Amino acid sequence: MNEDHLKIWNSIELIANSNGLTVSGLARKAGLDPTIFNKSKRFHPSGKRRWISMESLSKVLYVMGMDWEEFGRYMKMI
Repeated sequence: MNEDHLKIWNSIELIANSNGLTVSGLARKAGLDPTIFNKSKRFHPSGKRRWISMESLSKVLYVMGMDWEEFGRYMKMI
């Protein structure tokens, strides 16, 4: 499960970078708080993993013109 957590977050970074964006720029483009994808927000202070919400991920996919299948391909690249 820890591997999935890293793959999801790394896929977000790859999507951003592949489109000439920072993760902050990607978040803004999706109408989200620009800090939502910061590395510091990927874990709770207790060390527990923080997962991206389906709503936030859906917004990213929508503005990037991607579907879930394409997101899966990004995850396989990691």
